[in-house]
Amino acid sequence: MKQSILIIAGEASGDNAGGLLCEEIKKLQPDLELFGLGGDRMTQAGVNLLYHINRLAFLGFWEVVRHIPFIRSVERDLLLATDNRKPALAILIDYPGFNLRFARKLKARGIPIIYYVSPQVWAWGRKRIGKIKSLVDKMIVVFEFEKELYSREGMEVEWHGHPLLDIAGPMMDRAEFFRKAGLPESRNFIGLFPGSRLQEVARILPVMRDTVMAIRSSGMDLIGIVGSVSGIEDSVYREITGNNFPLMKNMTYDIMANADLNLVASGTATLECAILGKPLFVLYKTSPLTYVIAKILIKISNIALVNVVAGKRIVPEFIQSRCGADNIAAEISDYFSNEGYRVKMSADLENVHSKLGEAGASRKAAESVLKMMFDAKN
Repeated sequence: MKQSILIIAGEASGDNAGGLLCEEIKKLQPDLELFGLGGDRMTQAGVNLLYHINRLAFLGFWEVVRHIPFIRSVERDLLLATDNRKPALAILIDYPGFNLRFARKLKARGIPIIYYVSPQVWAWGRKRIGKIKSLVDKMIVVFEFEKELYSREGMEVEWHGHPLLDIAGPMMDRAEFFRKAGLPESRNFIGLFPGSRLQEVARILPVMRDTVMAIRSSGMDLIGIVGSVSGIEDSVYREITGNNFPLMKNMTYDIMANADLNLVASGTATLECAILGKPLFVLYKTSPLTYVIAKILIKISNIALVNVVAGKRIVPEFIQSRCGADNIAAEISDYFSNEGYRVKMSADLENVHSKLGEAGASRKAAESVLKMMFDAKN
């Protein structure tokens, strides 16, 4: 039987990291079969997907509860494929609600487990580390402070830097970008990134739209360009913004790199801005029930990854009730009128960038995966 690895990522950021990792694994061992759960990036890297992440893009406590029967069927199908293909090891990427439960079943089958991109144990409380330790053979983390957390608990853990460092950069120069956008190169604009899930776009993009309209009404000549994603139809964005906001699909880095400011849904995109050295404000809204539960469980004061890595609040966070157009527009006005504000944010973002390590993380992680597979075989 052909040697194989099971790999599971349940959301867009995990698919991105998984795709980069799988590309490097395939370069090192082209005949290896990769199968599991992921998205477009992992498909492009040669992973045989049993399910696409578009079918698991649930957000919020009630949404997950409502889809439990489907989630259970995904687990059953993955286990059936695992029993048939007998992978040499499994790679679980973030997505702890699913992956930690699935890890128990893998461990019962004696399959070695690498956890790549740690769950945010520093946000949800460190008790979860004990659970991870009982299930996982090796952690490969993307933040240096996470390595310290797991090392303290006696786990085998590696940190090679953040995989985004290899890919976060514009595809075109400034002149070409503005030609593609159909705008003069002198045009000032705000990049709008409302998230990769339908529910995020539905809740956050209207706030972004109203914020841009508010600052334009105040006399600031700024437009908003929406960074859309391939998993969501253009009609979804248009229904919210009309035809007054340019829509640019899968051009995240080019929009970020050329924007005067970015409004970003909390998540990996905040780190992408830091790597590009571009200013950002962080927005997030979810259902009232999910927010109440999260407030009880989350143990840290900042949720934006740039602020977590910095160890302090370096960019504003507009969360839930504070995520309103008037609040954000007032802060934008302050940002553009205050040079000291802009200079300090730029310096703080550069510091975050420096804390993410060096390029080549995906290659080093792939080498670690294949070494563990070889060791397990022998």
